[in-house]
Amino acid sequence: SWEEVVEPLSDTGWTNVGLFIAYISFAQLAVLNVLTGVFCQNAIDSAQHDQDLVTQSILAEKQNYVNRLEKNFKEMDQDDSGVLTIQEFKAHLEDQNVKAIFESLELDTSDIWTLFKLMDADNGQTLNMDEFVTGCMRLKGTAKGLDVAKLSYENKFLMK
Repeated sequence: SWEEVVEPLSDTGWTNVGLFIAYISFAQLAVLNVLTGVFCQNAIDSAQHDQDLVTQSILAEKQNYVNRLEKNFKEMDQDDSGVLTIQEFKAHLEDQNVKAIFESLELDTSDIWTLFKLMDADNGQTLNMDEFVTGCMRLKGTAKGLDVAKLSYENKFLMK
């Protein structure tokens, strides 16, 4: 108990007891402050590390997606010409397994012709691997706010 420490010290005067209590209080607060600082710094470092992991995970997921698309392109290119024609594209998308693969990649295959035209960046009536991968990446998922804003802007531009 503190009484055992304070009692002999009180024989030298109450000023010394006050100084002793102030010293103990200050030392305890200083130690707690240092411990709190160390804990907070570790939490900040951990959060930064988590952000780095999330970024790496997103990049790895994107690369995996691209690899799957390249594999699908090679399977669809029956004549190994390096390009897909609308006939090759349509024939593969009529297969339920290929359709399921595209749906797992979050691509809507309900309108094959429109999908092909949207992917065909150079309007060459064929898709090379780069056009196919880029088109799939762009068309993946639902419309984003940027897509809607772009359509709105283009619509206003055409109305003038």
